Amino acid sequence: MNLTTYPCLLAFDYGLKHIGVAFAQSPLAEPVATLKTFSQIKPLINRFQPERLIVGLPSGPLVPAVHNFAQRLKTNFHLPVVLHPETLSSQEAVIRLRQIKASRRKLKNDHPYAAALILEDYLESLGRV
Repeated sequence: MNLTTYPCLLAFDYGLKHIGVAFAQSPLAEPVATLKTFSQIKPLINRFQPERLIVGLPSGPLVPAVHNFAQRLKTNFHLPVVLHPETLSSQEAVIRLRQIKASRRKLKNDHPYAAALILEDYLESLGRV
C-alpha cells in the first residue's frame, strides 16, 4: 500500500471585500473561513501551522491586487507562497453548492469553498490526488 504524505497547506481566494480560506493535509480541502481583513490571517497561521500558502491567481483586473496580497503573506509570515492559476473558482463553488442544495447562508459565503477548489486543483497539479 502506497501512503502519500501531504504537506499542511492553507489556500486563499482573494477578493476586494473578502478572503476565502481553506485548509488541507490530505487530497480533500476543507473550507475554513471568510475573512474581512488581512490581520485575521495570523490566528489561522498559528492554528494550522502550514508549510506553504497557496493563493488563487485569477486573470483580469484583480491580478495586481492578488500579487500584492501574496507579497504581504510572504513578508508577514515568512512562508513559501505559491500563486496557482484559477479561473472562475467562486462561480464553480456556487454551482457546486447549488448542486448539493446548500443553504442561502452558504451560497452567500462562497469564498472558502472557492479556496478549497483552488487548493484541491493545486494538489491535483502536483499529481498527489
